[in-house]
Amino acid sequence: MTRSYTHKVLKVYVAGKMSKHSHFDSHHWRDDFLGEIARLTGLKFISFDPTRAIKDYTDPELVFGSDVHMISRVDVLIAYLSDDFSVGGSQEILIAKYLKKPVIGLTPHGGVFNSRTKEITGKVIKNYRHPFVYSTCDIVCGDIKEIAKALENLDKINPKTIKLIDQAKHKFSEKHLKMKLYEEHLIG
Repeated sequence: MTRSYTHKVLKVYVAGKMSKHSHFDSHHWRDDFLGEIARLTGLKFISFDPTRAIKDYTDPELVFGSDVHMISRVDVLIAYLSDDFSVGGSQEILIAKYLKKPVIGLTPHGGVFNSRTKEITGKVIKNYRHPFVYSTCDIVCGDIKEIAKALENLDKINPKTIKLIDQAKHKFSEKHLKMKLYEEHLIG
């Protein structure tokens, strides 16, 4: 199915929270963020902002349902993966995959999800890309200009679906059977 977004208003859900080092206003940063992308692209957006929904935070299922409903109505989810990305944001990415929505991740260069090097279990990994981010996002961008370009080409994205979990499990299982990639051990 080919979608064309170049002449319509895009419905967007921006997940995550703004980095402390951002130049965007902290209260309505999603508006400023999408406004800058609009200036770069000429696109128009309807923002589905989870912080502007009327929510009864004493009812967790209603809060969850509110975000699921909003994500179900959008054309794309943009995940701002700041260094302190929230559990809610990571779940919103998987909700979008379940709903077959394109996900564009923004991982600032030099952050914890996108760095030149990272040490893990005593090994230094060059050009580190966080596996959960790069496995679940359809496109991962390092700055707002890359986000703008991805949105201009949104109709070319073939969204990953929740099937990515079964595919990853299958790929790992095949390799694990050959190489025994982890050990199970009893404690207690």
